[in-house]
Amino acid sequence: MADGFRGIPGVPDGWELVGIGCDAGDWTIGMLNDKPSPVYAIFRSRTSVKIRKIEQPKRWRPFANAEEFKPHRDRWWRLKEESKDQFHPPGYYSDDTDWEHAFEMLEFDDGSPYGVEVTYE
Repeated sequence: MADGFRGIPGVPDGWELVGIGCDAGDWTIGMLNDKPSPVYAIFRSRTSVKIRKIEQPKRWRPFANAEEFKPHRDRWWRLKEESKDQFHPPGYYSDDTDWEHAFEMLEFDDGSPYGVEVTYE
């Protein structure tokens, strides 16, 4: 082993091993704290571990209540089964709204689900 080579630490969740050897702009497992870090060097490294972020598909869930929906109250919507150009103006909503049913039946005018995007930690 070359001097200073620490072996290959575990690849963090959400990342995958691509191979050995990195160029500027690639990501590697940090040499000091074993966390992903970009490669800034202008030279090529033949011994660094190259990793890449695993792209996660977007996930959505229904709004939990009227307060969570409030930032979206001015957005137009449509029934998923309707023509893609039949939009409805914002309307009444409350904590009594059946958010699960709305999530199943509606989408916003940009095609996004009638709910909240779930973010990955």
